[in-house]
Amino acid sequence: MLFRLLFIVALLVVQTACGHLRQAKQVDHGSGVPAGDVVLDPRASGPDIDRPAENTTPEETPTLPAEKASPHDLFARMRAGFVLPEYASSYIRQYERWSTRHPTYLRDLFTRAEPYLFYILEEIERRGLPTELALLPAVESAYKPNAVSRSKAGGLWQFIPSTGRHFGLHQNWWYDGRRDPVAATNAALDYLTELNHQFDGDWFLTLAAYNAGPGTIQRAIAANKHKDRNTRYQDLLLRNETIRYVPKLLALKNIIASPDAYSVTLPVIADTQHFEIIHLPGQIDLHSFAEQSEISLPVLRDLNAGFLRWATPPDGPHRLLVPLGALAKVDEAIENLKTTPPLEYRDHKINRGDTLSAIARRYGVSVTALKSANHITGTSIRAGGTLLVPVASFGSSVTAPTVVVNKRGLTGKKFSTGAAAAESNRLVHVVVAGDTLWSIARRYKVEVAQLLSWNQLGAQQILSLNQALTVFLN
Repeated sequence: MLFRLLFIVALLVVQTACGHLRQAKQVDHGSGVPAGDVVLDPRASGPDIDRPAENTTPEETPTLPAEKASPHDLFARMRAGFVLPEYASSYIRQYERWSTRHPTYLRDLFTRAEPYLFYILEEIERRGLPTELALLPAVESAYKPNAVSRSKAGGLWQFIPSTGRHFGLHQNWWYDGRRDPVAATNAALDYLTELNHQFDGDWFLTLAAYNAGPGTIQRAIAANKHKDRNTRYQDLLLRNETIRYVPKLLALKNIIASPDAYSVTLPVIADTQHFEIIHLPGQIDLHSFAEQSEISLPVLRDLNAGFLRWATPPDGPHRLLVPLGALAKVDEAIENLKTTPPLEYRDHKINRGDTLSAIARRYGVSVTALKSANHITGTSIRAGGTLLVPVASFGSSVTAPTVVVNKRGLTGKKFSTGAAAAESNRLVHVVVAGDTLWSIARRYKVEVAQLLSWNQLGAQQILSLNQALTVFLN
């Protein structure tokens, strides 16, 4: 009798366990809306990440308690806006494991993100979008404004040229709006909003379309409908990159939502503005501006990655992003550079025996400017080719360089100056950014050789900022 009773109890326990097992397999995987993002270093993607998941039925993501953070912490603000439904996938687990095993990667990722995250989050909240979208540049570019893919996509948000132009991102020799953190962020959020309307508010499909293109997703949906299959993101037949795209986003979202659960220490990023947008009077030399405003040139370059040359575009945009801590010197630097003449370009046909340094001396420009204008990384040039030489252009609309009357005498003249030798016609020209001997001579209608003689300069002399040059007016 006792044996029969024990047998019945054991049978009931087994049935109960089986019931729970069947229940666990009936997990609803969500309606198709994304939630977060992680960028993995492709060089480090090993078989643990890239191997297709053996179990196509994803495990359910545990609900993790939100980490308590300072109200001044940008991540705390971001967490408060996480609204996308949860989505379970074995790929998410793989990316979470990879990220937690590579803390240096996460640290470097958010170090790069810090200058841009506040602005991105502000724009997302202003539009009423999910704050998870602030993490999308992690998946796209690892927050590298100069990132370029094999398909020629560029910038934080990885626009291809045609899509960038469609959303108003200008691209020319001087400027690439896809690399401009401000312009590209606004364009990306416009695009995501448009896609979300197109896919009836489904954020998973929206993100998949951002990665693969809306046409690709629409065709995949149509194919599933034709076969009477579900049309959720996770049910579509898509290329491997797009299948993994949303899980990468969600893995990072989960880590940020509850870093303690993953034994991750997130950096503290202040919930405050990190750069100021200043307006420029016109074209300026970026190197000179960095020097005069005491801003690190690499920092200035990263904030203004849309500017492809050593100077801002002559036709705009006439604005610059500068770190908040540098504002004290910025106004002074802009005032000093207001007199910088715009740049023109002269063609120089390369002759046998020409060198970059010789050509630079001939036109009174730096070798660096010459190399930058012609995308030259080394020192070799080929005879018969043509170089673009940047020179200053003076027009009626440009403020004249500083001119000071010089009351002192002059020695060492080899040219007869005639009336120009009169004391009243002797001026001092103070060199500003962009000046060359050729441009100064052109402005005052004198010869370069005269400038050299009047100022006892050698033919190979390189001008420096604020250098005083004597000029006799004819």
